[in-house]
Amino acid sequence: MPNKIPEGKARDMLRFNAFAAGLMSLFASFSYFSDTLPFHKGLSVLALVGALVYFLYFLLFGLICKFCYTRAGVLLSQIGVMVVTAAVYFTGGLVSPFIFLYFAMLVSESFYGLDNQFTMPASIAGYLFVVLGHFFGFLPNLVPWSAAVYASPPAVLIIATLTVVYIALTKSMSARIISNLRGQVQLEAAEKDALIRKFSELNSTTQLGVLAHRIAHDLRGPIAAVSGYLELESAKAKDPEDKEVLRSVSETVDRMVESLHGITRFGKPGGPSAEAINLADFMKDLLAIVAFSPKAKGVALELAPPGVNGVTVTASRQDLQQAFFNVVKNAVDAVSGNSGARTVSIVIERAGADARVTVSDNGPGMSEETLKTVFRQSVTTKSDGTGVGLMITRDLLTRNRGGIRVLNGERGGFSAVVTLPAD
Repeated sequence: MPNKIPEGKARDMLRFNAFAAGLMSLFASFSYFSDTLPFHKGLSVLALVGALVYFLYFLLFGLICKFCYTRAGVLLSQIGVMVVTAAVYFTGGLVSPFIFLYFAMLVSESFYGLDNQFTMPASIAGYLFVVLGHFFGFLPNLVPWSAAVYASPPAVLIIATLTVVYIALTKSMSARIISNLRGQVQLEAAEKDALIRKFSELNSTTQLGVLAHRIAHDLRGPIAAVSGYLELESAKAKDPEDKEVLRSVSETVDRMVESLHGITRFGKPGGPSAEAINLADFMKDLLAIVAFSPKAKGVALELAPPGVNGVTVTASRQDLQQAFFNVVKNAVDAVSGNSGARTVSIVIERAGADARVTVSDNGPGMSEETLKTVFRQSVTTKSDGTGVGLMITRDLLTRNRGGIRVLNGERGGFSAVVTLPAD
């Protein structure tokens, strides 16, 4: 079966096809007023009747094609077969110049992706009925100059056989050729989507690297200076109370250095192997990176509740970095246009055997239509977006035995709920 084009597009094309056929038939009907055409006047009347049928089909298309376009396409083809067969009869049967219209209809069906089993046998039956009718005399031959061809049985046999064979070949070959072409187009589209996905992955990784580098550049110098100053003061201090204060401050600086190391790890590709990840520490490092994004200025990034230190998962750190960065960055982008408060909150909790991370924002949310298709097609509400961020996020989580679902909040906003098997 040939690959089908989208039903909505096929419906529009079928309706247009009926309208175009009606116009051509109407134009052909004007041959009635010509005295030089070598065909019977009945052809003009047939063309007018065909035009009326096609225009009626065009006007009633909404009723005919209310639920699916396949039946409407089959009906249009059978109307076409009857009109063409009558035209072949009026124009000499075996030598009719309109036989090619049988081929055109079969190619057209293949193009629309219609799996119609009636048109080819109906075309062959109609053609042979006219040819045999002329040959055996039970149909009057309205084109006298075709009598010479019908007078030769071998010529009738050869021409009729070849025509029937070519009608059958047109059905099978056109379906195969168009199916192959459409398959090639779909393959190229899939390759394009894969490239866009890869670009989006690289783009996310690049943004992580840039932000991590910026953090390291901005904080490493001051932290090193403070650490050096504390070492000098500790060497000079003699008062136990002063030493205790300096030790406490030094521990704080050490924790800052460790946090800085954790942040800069986000900018490195890392490996795909799974490792134990504490989600609270992981999200703290992630929020520290996101906070340096220009759009995060003025956005309240909240990690709640605080008592979630025990929730860990075993997964690829690289995959989770990119997946959660996409989710949180989307939330920040969503609230960037708010005139009032701009909030992105993250809740980490255990849900049975799973760890659940809910990222919520107080942005405009998504339409119900978009929510239904957000993981099935490229959807973006940003002018510079590729529309594959959530699709990539889902794929990254899936290969770590996780999942994601999205929903609008009851009081507005948008939430992305990520689940992963908990340790």
